[in-house]
Amino acid sequence: MLRVNISAFKRLMQERGWNERDLAAHMGLAPSYVNRVLNQKRQPGGKFMAGALALGLRVEEAFIVEEE
Repeated sequence: MLRVNISAFKRLMQERGWNERDLAAHMGLAPSYVNRVLNQKRQPGGKFMAGALALGLRVEEAFIVEEE
């Protein structure tokens, strides 16, 4: 199972002075989708992963792989 490293996204937002809406815009995603992923109500999909990489995050810092 792939889980978002929420602290990495929060740190990035703080460093860049962004709120969740800004983060979503820079990822090219809907703010509601980003909110659901960051609040662990939805699993990240391919677009979320691509958006995270486009922000300059490395896979190993943006995501945590957990065995089910």
